[in-house]
Amino acid sequence: MQSYRIWVNDMTQQNIPGARHPDYIRAILDRAVKMIAEGRLESAEVLLATLSEEPSAREVTAHLRGVIAARLVDKSAAQFFFKAALEANPRNAEAHAQLGLLLLDERPVAAAAAFTAALALDARNPDWHVALAAAFHRLGFVDRAKDNIADALALSPGHVEASTRAAAIEAESEETREIDDLSPEDEAILCDALFAEGTRRQRDGDLTRAAVIFECVLKRAPTHAFTLCNLGALRRVSGDLRRSEELLEQAIAADQKLVPARLALAETYIAAGREQDARAQFETAIEAEPQNAAARAAYAMALQRTGAEKESIPHFHHAILLDQNRPAEFYAALGAALEAIGMHDRAEIALRHAAALTQAS
Repeated sequence: MQSYRIWVNDMTQQNIPGARHPDYIRAILDRAVKMIAEGRLESAEVLLATLSEEPSAREVTAHLRGVIAARLVDKSAAQFFFKAALEANPRNAEAHAQLGLLLLDERPVAAAAAFTAALALDARNPDWHVALAAAFHRLGFVDRAKDNIADALALSPGHVEASTRAAAIEAESEETREIDDLSPEDEAILCDALFAEGTRRQRDGDLTRAAVIFECVLKRAPTHAFTLCNLGALRRVSGDLRRSEELLEQAIAADQKLVPARLALAETYIAAGREQDARAQFETAIEAEPQNAAARAAYAMALQRTGAEKESIPHFHHAILLDQNRPAEFYAALGAALEAIGMHDRAEIALRHAAALTQAS
């Protein structure tokens, strides 16, 4: 069973009227984990219920109660608790996966969404790939099922269930069709799940497979703005600037407030030599979200690349004020801009920081 620890600010907790001491909370959680490991599920549930109103322990308490409910085969309660854990922390990959397992038999669409969310956060668990493959297979997405079985076997070459499922799919004699009779709600959930799967492939550099998945989403939902955005960015990388522009303009038409689409369109315009059009998109994006550090950073780096180094500096500084945890290429571009305008000492600092980030990664 996964080990859970609660990290809280001691001073903050002690200043909240009626709040329990962090050490007490940790002791309760440790005792509950031990009880679960020993099979004393009801006792662990009673103990955890005493922490149900503790804000600092909300996520881990709900998660552990979900584990208990699942072991007691109370699916409804387990789903409730895992959803509560995800409300406290949407980046809890384990909770997404556990929720997916509970939904797999009766709601494969929702299960696919849960597993794609889990794998977007942590793609190293072969069991989750196999479970996502099972969900996609039930929905008729055989190629997506095969992809995830291959992922599972790459992570764990001796994975028995992955090998069994792979053999079963290969032995099928009839062509499986993608499901096409979903409710509008489930159709939207499925498209979001496929989008998440395509985005993970795109992030991992598998651009061909990502493009296939994005095209599949657009066949089902032609105005899926996030898919239009990501596919548009992908087409720019592949050199098809005209198609990139078309897709990104469609994304903006579908959602005028989608800042990533405007940033991606600006980059496409730069690649096409349309610098003024690019500036207009960057400025519209920043006007829409003035506190968006990524937008400021993208504009600064674009200005530096196109020879407007002096103009880029305020945008670099603004981006740092909003979020100094920028990647190495950001600080490398800042260093190059400072060097170009003769600020050599400050340029050296930025370039050293970029080198340190590169080495750390």
